[in-house]
Amino acid sequence: MVDVDGTMTDGGMWYLEGGGEAKQFNVRDGVGIMLLRRAGIRVIMASGERLELLQRRAQRLQVDAAFFGCRNKAEAIEPWLYREGIGWQETACLGDEINDLPLARRCGLVLAVRDANPIFLRHAHHVLDARGGQGAVREAALWLLEYQGRLPMALDAFLAEMGEPPLEY
Repeated sequence: MVDVDGTMTDGGMWYLEGGGEAKQFNVRDGVGIMLLRRAGIRVIMASGERLELLQRRAQRLQVDAAFFGCRNKAEAIEPWLYREGIGWQETACLGDEINDLPLARRCGLVLAVRDANPIFLRHAHHVLDARGGQGAVREAALWLLEYQGRLPMALDAFLAEMGEPPLEY
């Protein structure tokens, strides 16, 4: 489970003159999500915000599920996990802020961006080097895949889709 604001973005919100909002996403995070999916790991995006641009980003990244406008992300995600037969102990979350604590309390693995709220950092099992919006999702994906020993398989699947031979390890 990946939080959006402060994790996939730097947490900034741009209010446009004619109305509406804008957010900046890091393309590196898309590569991380693609690698996770090539390894068979399901990816969920969640945000307290409900913006059409978030839905577009989720569709572009082809995440398995997206939950927007969540007051409590854990409560929003739990029915989906149940339907998919996934337990909380099998679930990792990447977050940054106090509103991500309900997830941190339930997930088996909690990752935090470098610039996360100090209170959230206390609940993290691993703190990334990257700050929110600066490739933290990619770093988390590489770390998780390496930890699970699935990085070579994910990289080879990714390269195969481009018609490239596997890497030599």
